Amino acid sequence: MKVMNKIVLSTSIAAVLAVLVDAIMFTQHGQALSEPDVWVRLLVFIILAGIVNGLSLVQMRFCGYATIIVNLYFGLTCFAGFTTAFGKMTMIDLLAQALGFIGILAGCAGIYYGVKQRAAYTRARIKKLEERAEK
Repeated sequence: MKVMNKIVLSTSIAAVLAVLVDAIMFTQHGQALSEPDVWVRLLVFIILAGIVNGLSLVQMRFCGYATIIVNLYFGLTCFAGFTTAFGKMTMIDLLAQALGFIGILAGCAGIYYGVKQRAAYTRARIKKLEERAEK
């Protein structure tokens, strides 16, 4: 499996889990999921995941940095949901903790693959510059 496919997979999983954990946290704090503020925040997750997935497929210059930053954001969102629900024993809180923990792991995997993507881009760039210098 190529690194870009792993990035798409880990970013998509982290985004879905971040959306679910954030939706659970909104309901835990008494906000209805039908409010526009909630939908704007949840759409930001989806848009960021789409941008990162698109950049990883195109393999542009700063796609590794974007992957790292967005997956860090998803991981931190899942961590916030995990810590908010920590110590509570209702079923929805346990679900938020489980999804948050898996989301943290998916975010860390996305960060790892973002670093690998950046390293591969740098290696390819150095190789290209060496070939140009030999001519």
